[in-house]
Amino acid sequence: MDIKHRRTAFAKRFNSALQKAGKDELSGEEVVKLLARQGVATTSQTVSNWRNAKYIPKLEQFEGIARMLGMDPGELAFGVPRTAETRASYGGKREEQSILDGLALLGDQEREVLLGLIRLLGSTRERPGRRRATAND
Repeated sequence: MDIKHRRTAFAKRFNSALQKAGKDELSGEEVVKLLARQGVATTSQTVSNWRNAKYIPKLEQFEGIARMLGMDPGELAFGVPRTAETRASYGGKREEQSILDGLALLGDQEREVLLGLIRLLGSTRERPGRRRATAND
């Protein structure tokens, strides 16, 4: 999915969520104030750009926007609610959580490429009971 389609799809989800939350009649400035309460700093012009499919929010803004709308961040970001596995609290490092959050925003093709890379890297790891071949073998 190219960026134009992602922007359009996000705008549809965002506008629909605003409507469901009874916030579709709010001005951009009013939405900005609600977002500020959720820790999301933005401008009314940016909110307008989200509504009109010119931009997509930054990754770090999705949680707060979703909270303001009373919805799942995964559903807002890419159209499907997060699974129970991804809703579970992640106890890893902050960088690792950023990687998982970034994965959620990738398109289908990019995800497949990344998953292939992960499988390839995982297959080169030494596994218990298996000996890695050496130059002397």
